[in-house]
Amino acid sequence: MRKTYVVRAIFSFCGAVVILACLIMFLQQMNENLYQEKQTEMTDGFGELRKVEWNGVTYKEKPAVTIWLIAGIDKADNASNTAANTYRNGGQADFLLIVAIDHTSKQIHQLQIDRDTMTGVVTLGIFGNETGTRTMQICLAHSFGKTPQDNARYTVRAVENLLEGIAIDGYYIISYSAIPEFNDALGGVTVHLEDDMTDVNPAWTMGSTVTLHGKEAEAFVRARRNVGSGTNQERMIRHKEYMQNAIAQMNRQIRESPSFCNKLLQSLQSCAATNMSITYLETELMKAYSYEILPVDYLEGEYAIGEDGFTEFHIQSDSAVEWVIQHLYTRMDAK
Repeated sequence: MRKTYVVRAIFSFCGAVVILACLIMFLQQMNENLYQEKQTEMTDGFGELRKVEWNGVTYKEKPAVTIWLIAGIDKADNASNTAANTYRNGGQADFLLIVAIDHTSKQIHQLQIDRDTMTGVVTLGIFGNETGTRTMQICLAHSFGKTPQDNARYTVRAVENLLEGIAIDGYYIISYSAIPEFNDALGGVTVHLEDDMTDVNPAWTMGSTVTLHGKEAEAFVRARRNVGSGTNQERMIRHKEYMQNAIAQMNRQIRESPSFCNKLLQSLQSCAATNMSITYLETELMKAYSYEILPVDYLEGEYAIGEDGFTEFHIQSDSAVEWVIQHLYTRMDAK
């Protein structure tokens, strides 16, 4: 089975992933002799593992899986700050990626969640009180709360609800506003346009290849409704295109200047909300730097237009639980 570096693991797109990419590659510049794998029983330090029965088969929770949520936030610059909006103005999570690091099988699983996925979201009143749970696009969970940490926690709760109550260990959430700075630090990122994007930029014709600079990069990854059929599914393809090329460009920068990652991390730090310390990230990533990277997964489902005129993505029945069972649990009768 092919092995690769973590630097290729966590990306489909997003400024949030940029931070982790920089950290990963920075760690890879370190002497590999610094990494000593501990030969201990993997169940050490873990409590009672959850058991579930699914389709007549009993499964047990894997003992050593670290689960992160990576998110990219789109927030209007001209959002009002009235009392009614104080607790509902955190912006939308347009990019959501679950990264599950399985230290037992030495694999990294990825699940990208469509921002229009319908699920239960905790809502807040004008005074910040929780008013219950409503079914809405999962991206809206981030809009609730007064601080970036509040916004992050409500996003985590919505994702955990969608994925049948899994426990997310850490989150790293960053605004799309960081994209121009990241993009230009790389010297620009070149992409191939699969769609006609002339409504966004007159020069962006279908089939052309362009190098993005400054705000162009943000426009490329944020545009949706006036491109193609206007679905988030098409935008997710552009996200992947951008990050693949950005990573290649980043690798070139690293070869030219080993200190590049450290400088970029520091410049983007103010744009992120996280509950993970650099020490914690270093520990996890050093363990996983040579793990097998599995392809990005997506929940199956269908798009529809809601009564309010906005796009909705309805996952197929049991699609979420099947992903959780397949990647985060093992069969009890497995040899």
